Amino acid sequence: MIRHYETPELIRVGAPLYVKLGLRNSPDIYPSGTHIESTAVALSRERVRRAQIVCEMIQRYYPKAVMSPRNA
Repeated sequence: MIRHYETPELIRVGAPLYVKLGLRNSPDIYPSGTHIESTAVALSRERVRRAQIVCEMIQRYYPKAVMSPRNA
């Protein structure tokens, strides 16, 4: 289940918190090598796409949320 729409409310209620994103039931790509390079790239692109969606949801539905500085 993808909970993009729930993320802003989780942040509002539970802050400070970190949001962990992943791909459920994705294939194990380790140890990696050139034989599965296309799979690793596709999975990485999907993770980035989902992270972008969540960032947009947060900006749209809870714009007061602020991200912690790096290495906080």
